Amino acid sequence: APSPSYFATMKHVAAYMLAVLGGKENPTAADVKAILASVDAKVDDACLELVIKELGGKNMDAIISEGSKKLVSIGGGGGGGGGGG
Repeated sequence: APSPSYFATMKHVAAYMLAVLGGKENPTAADVKAILASVDAKVDDACLELVIKELGGKNMDAIISEGSKKLVSIGGGGGGGGGGG
């Protein structure tokens, strides 16, 4: 199972990406904190600093596209059968 710090980091990544979707090309810590505060989410300054360091100045579309390629290579299982009745 993912560690609690994984979920804290993902929360900050999601808020960063929401800021990008909202028109901020290069969101600041204040931008991300405002989004997290709007849903009463606790900010972890160390996680936020890491997210901004890693994502700052990068093209989110390219990052998402690259990540999608990795997911495709993993594959997936078939869907479950339909319920009979």
